[in-house]
Amino acid sequence: MKSTRDLTVPDLLIVFGGPTASGKSETAARLAALAGGTVISADSVQVYEGMDIGSSKPGPELLAMAPHSLLGVLKPDRRINAFAYAKLAREEILRVSSSGSLPVLTGGTGLYIKAVVDGIFESPLIPAEIRKELESELGSRGNAALHSELAGIDPEAAAKIHNNDASRIIRALEVFRGTGKTITALRNGTDPAVKARKTLFYAMSIPRDELYGRVEARVDAMISAGLLRETESLINQYGAENIDALKSLGYKQMRDVLEGKSDIASAAAEIKTLTRNYAKRQFTWFKNDGRYLWVDNRDPELAALAIMKDIRAKGGN
Repeated sequence: MKSTRDLTVPDLLIVFGGPTASGKSETAARLAALAGGTVISADSVQVYEGMDIGSSKPGPELLAMAPHSLLGVLKPDRRINAFAYAKLAREEILRVSSSGSLPVLTGGTGLYIKAVVDGIFESPLIPAEIRKELESELGSRGNAALHSELAGIDPEAAAKIHNNDASRIIRALEVFRGTGKTITALRNGTDPAVKARKTLFYAMSIPRDELYGRVEARVDAMISAGLLRETESLINQYGAENIDALKSLGYKQMRDVLEGKSDIASAAAEIKTLTRNYAKRQFTWFKNDGRYLWVDNRDPELAALAIMKDIRAKGGN
């Protein structure tokens, strides 16, 4: 695919989502090659070093198409959640943009993507006495007075909370009194340069029977490529109890094999079944977010070209 490398929109972010095995990685790499972009992984396991086979990290061919980031950047014994991931990804988006490259956030972990583009609330620890004070005030002043106080502090939160919803009113006020920051500011705790940028969302779609066929083939390929050996190596290096990601689909079943709780054939069959179920949940997640434009991804090259055309139509230069 010939690169045009002439899509220059400083504040543009492209998001690729969709179910596992739908070809997101290839289409994202092809689009990045066309647009002079960088693929930023939004996968809760690909972020770990040494977890390559089980997370289906992009192979050499895709890595050669375009730059990639957030692949294997953490040790497996480091815990990460959506909040921590979003911080990493926002930094990468700004770095990629400042280098003149188009950030293409790509992955099937919908919560991670949402955390990046919408912000996520990391609940702070609030002293118990603050809540007790607010509950006492609720009894003496009433819902309406506390809601009015909240409106003066955090009008955005107040607009979303009914004045009879005492629990949420108290929560918003206790956060402010305990941290000095509004709950809206904490929830939107993202760099304004990321929050404000134009974002276009695309979800990869292929017929359900073809998707399930790809799932079966992928699991077989992972087993053949040495998923069991990879799992054993991780356990030997870090210890099974020190890697939360070993509880993820594929690694968990391989660990059962290593511990004599299952055999490789049964483990493979379980991975296939659970992966199909996971794909259904992913499909529902992305379908429920109306921002995504669904793209037929049976041919990744054609899909990338179609997406490029859509980006230009929506304001890409």
